[in-house]
Amino acid sequence: MRIRHLHYFLIVAEEQSFARAAARVHIEPSPLSRAIQELENQLGVRLLHRAKGRIRLTWPGEVFREEARRMLSFMDNAKSRVHAASQGYRGRLRIGLADSLAQPRLTQLLARCREEEPRTEVRISEMTVNEMLQALRHDQIDVGFTVDGEATDGYVKEMVWAERPAIAIPTHHPLLAFDKIPLAEALRYPLILCHPERCAGGHNVIRRWFNDGALPSPSVAEYVSGHEPMIMLVAAGYGIGIGLESQIALYSHPDVIIRQVVDEVPNTATFIVVPEKPASIELEHFIKRAQEIGKTSAG
Repeated sequence: MRIRHLHYFLIVAEEQSFARAAARVHIEPSPLSRAIQELENQLGVRLLHRAKGRIRLTWPGEVFREEARRMLSFMDNAKSRVHAASQGYRGRLRIGLADSLAQPRLTQLLARCREEEPRTEVRISEMTVNEMLQALRHDQIDVGFTVDGEATDGYVKEMVWAERPAIAIPTHHPLLAFDKIPLAEALRYPLILCHPERCAGGHNVIRRWFNDGALPSPSVAEYVSGHEPMIMLVAAGYGIGIGLESQIALYSHPDVIIRQVVDEVPNTATFIVVPEKPASIELEHFIKRAQEIGKTSAG
C-alpha cells in the first residue's frame, strides 16, 4: 500500500469526483481510478460506489477514510520526529488550542517551556473542540486547551486558570452607562457570539450563563470563530461582543470599549485536556508548569 495512494483516496473521498480529484493531484482521471482500484483489491473490499458519474463512500470506505488519515498522520509525525532529532531535540510536545485561545498565560507557559526545556520540540495546532478530542484519541497531539468544561469519556479535563468575561461595546452605545454590564441589559441588543462548532467551548460557556439565569435566548447578529473578528464586527456596529477579558484586550480598537459583566456571572475557566493514559515526562512537566502559572495568577 503506497502513501500516495492513501492521499489519492482521501482526495477522491473529499471531491466525490475522479475528474476534480485528478485535477488536484495533477494526474489523469484514469490512472487515479486505477490507483483506487488497486487499494480496493489489496483490501478486498469496495471503497466507493460508482454510479452515473457520481461517487460516494461505502461503509468500508468511511472506515478506511479514518484509518487513512491516521496512517498519514503517523507518517507525518515520524518525519517530524526524525527531523527534530536531527536538529538536536530530545523530546516532543504537541499542543492543540481550541476556541481560538491566545491568552497571556499561554504565552507565559510556552515561554517557560522554551526556557526550561529547550531540547523539547513544541508544536502548536489550532482546532475545534471536536477536532482536539479526535486528535488526542488518535495520538496526533499530546495535550489540548479549551474553555469547554463538559465531561467527556476517555479524557481528563483539569482547570488550570480562570478569568473574567467581558463585553465589547461600540463607542457611544447606551450600555456604556453601566460600569459592569448585567446580562439582562446585554440581551436588549444583538450579540456577536462564538460559533457553536468552530468555537464550541466559548459558545457553551455563554449558553450556560443564559440557561442558568433563566434568561431568554439572545438575539444573535453574527457568529464568529474568535475574538479578532468579534472586535471587527463590534467596531463596525453590528452588535456587542462577549468574550474573555484578556483576549479581547489583545485586539484593542479605538471604536470599541471593554466592560466587565456583573460579578454574579462566574469566571470562565480554561481547561487542560489529556487522554486517560500515562503521560510522558515532557507532558508531566508541561502540566505542572500550567498549574503553577494558574496558582500564581490566582494569587
